[in-house]
Amino acid sequence: MITDYNKLFIMYRLITDVNYKVKRPQNPRFNANIFEILTFSWIFNLFKKGQSRDLEENDLYETLDDHKSSLLGDELEKVWKSEVYNAYKENRIPSLLRALFQLFGAKYIVHGLVQFLNEILLKTPQPLFIGGLLVYFSNDGPNKVDVGYAYFCASGLLIIMLLSMVIYHSNQIETVHFGMKIRVACCSIIYRKALCINHTALGKTTIGHVINLLSNDVNRFDSKIIFLQYLWIGPLQTIVVTYLMWREIGITSLIGVSTFLFFIPFQGWLGKKMFELRLKTAIKTDERLRLMNEIISAIQLIKMYSWEKPFEKLIEYARMNEIQQVRRSSYIRAISLSFIITMTRLQLFVSFLSYILLGYTISSRKVFVITAYYNILAPTMAVFFNQGLSAIPEMLVSIKRIQNFLLLEEKDGLKINISKSTDSVKNCVNNESVHTNDNTTTKNMKIKDNIVYFEINIMNATAKWTDEQSSNSLESINFNAKPGELVAVIGPVGAGKSSLLQLILKELPLSEGKLSIRGKISYASQEPWLFGGSIQQNILFNSPMDEVRYKKVINVCALKNDFEQFPYGDKTFVGERGVTLSGGQRARINLARAVYKQADIYLLDDPLSAVDTRVGKHLFEKCIIEYLKNKTCILITHQIQYLTNVDQVVFMKDLKVLIKNYKRLVLISLNYKLDRWKTNKKAQLSLILNRI
Repeated sequence: MITDYNKLFIMYRLITDVNYKVKRPQNPRFNANIFEILTFSWIFNLFKKGQSRDLEENDLYETLDDHKSSLLGDELEKVWKSEVYNAYKENRIPSLLRALFQLFGAKYIVHGLVQFLNEILLKTPQPLFIGGLLVYFSNDGPNKVDVGYAYFCASGLLIIMLLSMVIYHSNQIETVHFGMKIRVACCSIIYRKALCINHTALGKTTIGHVINLLSNDVNRFDSKIIFLQYLWIGPLQTIVVTYLMWREIGITSLIGVSTFLFFIPFQGWLGKKMFELRLKTAIKTDERLRLMNEIISAIQLIKMYSWEKPFEKLIEYARMNEIQQVRRSSYIRAISLSFIITMTRLQLFVSFLSYILLGYTISSRKVFVITAYYNILAPTMAVFFNQGLSAIPEMLVSIKRIQNFLLLEEKDGLKINISKSTDSVKNCVNNESVHTNDNTTTKNMKIKDNIVYFEINIMNATAKWTDEQSSNSLESINFNAKPGELVAVIGPVGAGKSSLLQLILKELPLSEGKLSIRGKISYASQEPWLFGGSIQQNILFNSPMDEVRYKKVINVCALKNDFEQFPYGDKTFVGERGVTLSGGQRARINLARAVYKQADIYLLDDPLSAVDTRVGKHLFEKCIIEYLKNKTCILITHQIQYLTNVDQVVFMKDLKVLIKNYKRLVLISLNYKLDRWKTNKKAQLSLILNRI
């Protein structure tokens, strides 16, 4: 039986301090010498520690600087922006493949050259030394070849095999690291892109699609990058090996090699089919992940109506469609891998059969030497070359999908939607946003020479989410807010109040008009958004901890009493979307996050609707009036009892600003503009008018 304490512990879990970081030892690879790098002996201490006890998180080494996502993401983002700019000038589509090659191509080619020299200079001569040893150990060998030559062949074989092994594995680990860097860099810019795409672009993608990009598509770089080098190394090595076999068995070497070349078109066709199936599989996976995300989000509703069975069938159907594509890909991959076993044996059989049929006498030396040559070609051509052919379509699909995501519209880009009926939109956007990294207010927000500098200025703005949208989301909006001004936006449901804030945030694209924003913006959404973590993490939202400011924000947002009731205070785990909290608590934490951020403009979308009258009065007086008194604040509210304390009131209806003036004029005019609005609102307004 679960005790009350255990129930409480399950509901509220402790989250470690957000400022706490696990101290890890320095990575020994950073200071390793050439011997330790070639032999991987720099990691032996970790193996010894793991042999004596279980490894813990603080036993793992720090990440190398050139492996960190922040650095790799910065480098790729810089190259990608340059590629986008160049593509715009050249009137072409930006290519992520071009950007990746520009950033990583040179080093990747160097690794390929090292691998090529290893295959040609160290692996290919090995059958020659084997042939020398076989001559010595044949029946009449001692009479023809002296012992010195045999020692020379044995020593040469040992040395080149040792060198080949060391160079091969050292180069392979660097190539694997190379694929890891590409994956980490792509994950970094995908994450950064996901944070800044606008509302319109969100409609073109899904959470499942983004998850699939980060968990599936980028993994192609890790698993496939090592095979691409063999697409050009393999044919060159085949030419060299064919020449050496020509010296042994003559023209029959061409017959054996042509047996492999005969299957190359078939392998190319398999690669094309893999490309098609990979694309279909990715689409099916996106659909399944989207469905699973929606089901998990609505799991409470599904359980309440006992809809488990229908949705279970729906998931099974989506997974079955995905499995069909995966199964087809597996069949093709199995056929490709079957060449590893069959190709070498088939080549040997054809070569020796044709050699005997041409009247030549075969010897043990020739059998071993030719077999050794084919064994050298087997991993290169039958394995790596074949894997490279199938890797190209898979990687191209992944790169294309990532590229399409990176080309989605960003909110800072403020793309302009021009409808077919309107062609007079020129210079309709004047983006004067000033993003500062310090905590001071932005400049040029003052009255100079009797000219008022507005922090927010919207002139005759019309906006809608997409060109395909039949009606506008906002029409002919004229709105401005001066520095330090508190503006209340009121109106019936569906009047366009939240759309006005989306326009200021540049989420809602302009169709015509002018928008000018000066300063950093902080936004509290109408629907509280919380992520799985502690309350403190949700409020700080990765901002630096300022103890004085943090405590002040907690007080003005009326969260102090709630923290005292929680078993772990602000370290309490709130659960995904704040499932362990009440609606009022979620709303106040959402407001606290927006207020804690250092900004010049605060956009508050109806933060008082989810709290009771007493808490709402506290939030309005202590937080909005007092704490944000020197900031520009746009407050959407239905609590019109607070309108006497604001600097400006804006009344919206039918997606338009009907009244925008000083308080008393607005409040008086509202008596004549409130048709079809709630009757009790008129009564409250009459009381407010008497107080002014």
